[in-house]
Amino acid sequence: MPIKFTYPAIVSNQYNDGSLWVANFPGLSGCWVEGLCREDVIARAPSVLSEYVSSCQAANWPIPEAPNVKELTDTGSGEVIIVSCFI
Repeated sequence: MPIKFTYPAIVSNQYNDGSLWVANFPGLSGCWVEGLCREDVIARAPSVLSEYVSSCQAANWPIPEAPNVKELTDTGSGEVIIVSCFI
């Protein structure tokens, strides 16, 4: 039975002079998605998160606890969204 996994991401276009959008999952080393628009990275974020978590599980690596959403928002690094996927 699939398990729902939820984790925050920071969405920003502060890269490549604003032409590159990124959804970064703080705390999940190397877990992010890039795209040419906000909608694209948000749409693809669940699948990237699912692949990351599945890989961690397959390798028996612990999955870091999700960071505090308010603390992420307070950094001003970008828009904080909540991404969910099923593992």
